[in-house]
Amino acid sequence: MQLDERFPVIPVRGLVNEGSRRFIAHQAEVIKRFQSGELTREDAQLDIEHFWAGALRRAVIDGDVENGSVMAGQSVGMVKAVQPVAEIISDLVEQAVTALVRQQRRMDCHG
Repeated sequence: MQLDERFPVIPVRGLVNEGSRRFIAHQAEVIKRFQSGELTREDAQLDIEHFWAGALRRAVIDGDVENGSVMAGQSVGMVKAVQPVAEIISDLVEQAVTALVRQQRRMDCHG
């Protein structure tokens, strides 16, 4: 969530968690420091941006869903049908095998 239009943040749809609540508090504190003259606008913007650096990785790779950025609904437009999980996994495996075979053929031709 963006608190001040002077300090834009990249809009994403995400779950509310401890990290997102701390981000709002952090923005408010940085804006206060900017308004008091302690920070330039550029330094305040960088401070706000750096808060979430690595947050997606913390949630997705490290599994820290309480402090990381847990995005929700980013790919909903790609859904074309409701399918059973087994069918989705089968499709993913088939696509992966096709991609690996294609890559192997490219390597064989250039090797």
